[in-house]
Amino acid sequence: MPVIDELLVQGAEVSIASDGGALRLLQKEYPLLPSFELPPFDIQYPTSSMSFNMLSQANKIRRSIRAEHKALEQIVSKQNFQAIISDNRFGCYHSSTYNIFMTHQLNIKAPFRLAEKLMARWNKKMIQLFDFCWVPDYKDAPRLSGDLSSPSPISNVSYLGALSRFTKKAPVTFTRDILVILSGPEPQRTYLEIAILQQAKQLQHSFLIVRGKMDDNNRKRIGKHLEIIGHLTSEDLHAAIYESKHIVSRSGYSTIMDLAALEKSAILIPTPGQTEQEYLAKYFHKNGTFLSQNQKDIDLEKALKEVDRFSGFKSDRKNEYPLKSAVSDLLNKLRTR
Repeated sequence: MPVIDELLVQGAEVSIASDGGALRLLQKEYPLLPSFELPPFDIQYPTSSMSFNMLSQANKIRRSIRAEHKALEQIVSKQNFQAIISDNRFGCYHSSTYNIFMTHQLNIKAPFRLAEKLMARWNKKMIQLFDFCWVPDYKDAPRLSGDLSSPSPISNVSYLGALSRFTKKAPVTFTRDILVILSGPEPQRTYLEIAILQQAKQLQHSFLIVRGKMDDNNRKRIGKHLEIIGHLTSEDLHAAIYESKHIVSRSGYSTIMDLAALEKSAILIPTPGQTEQEYLAKYFHKNGTFLSQNQKDIDLEKALKEVDRFSGFKSDRKNEYPLKSAVSDLLNKLRTR
């Protein structure tokens, strides 16, 4: 969303392509922009090991990449696009356009060395199919992605700084104790929801649980202190974060960037088996930024007693905005092609 916003500010004509919940979210946030549907990645998560899930479905992933590449070629053949910015979609490039790949994972984490080496080699090969790579992080420490994005194994890289759809507001009076933001693949999303609900019912703190279900607009209360909703718009989620004393969420990178932008402390619970999330949760817990707990050992009562010892992400880079320069450079390059 910050990339779309900056492109629009600088006068670019923008179209959106995605699938599933991501497409519906972007269509809801940008109702006036043309949008196109891409084929989904039908990836299953039969085990808690993300590396095993990915490696065991390598052929399915390759087929999905080819399918989205073919779909994109059909879209481009009917449109006059000059550039494609792909947010971690390896098939979204075209021979007639300038192609940018966007990711913070230049260095892949895996539970064992061979898998990490194989995935890193494949990742580098795929990124080099693009003309350029944008990394949503700072080039120099302190970085939000630790060593996931640096040192870079490829040369055509530009760092955009931390990107978030949210901006920091003036302090507000807290209207609740805990906001829980659920996300990620099933069945782990549901497992976490069940665990949190069971514990929240036993605590006296006030909770708002956002289930992360795009098509669920129901809102219900359980007792006086517990409220559950399927989905919030960006504007409503922004407000809910500010009105909550503590945040409980996954340690996905977009969430990390949002927390950093808002300078909020949080309790992070990585998705089991997602090595990137597990790495980020440990990284921030170790340096005193965010408290983290494993899903199987979640103890909200204990976490709420300890969370104030963690600082949240504090930065003196408020005036740094590399994205603006990166977009300006891109548009200037397109004008001279």
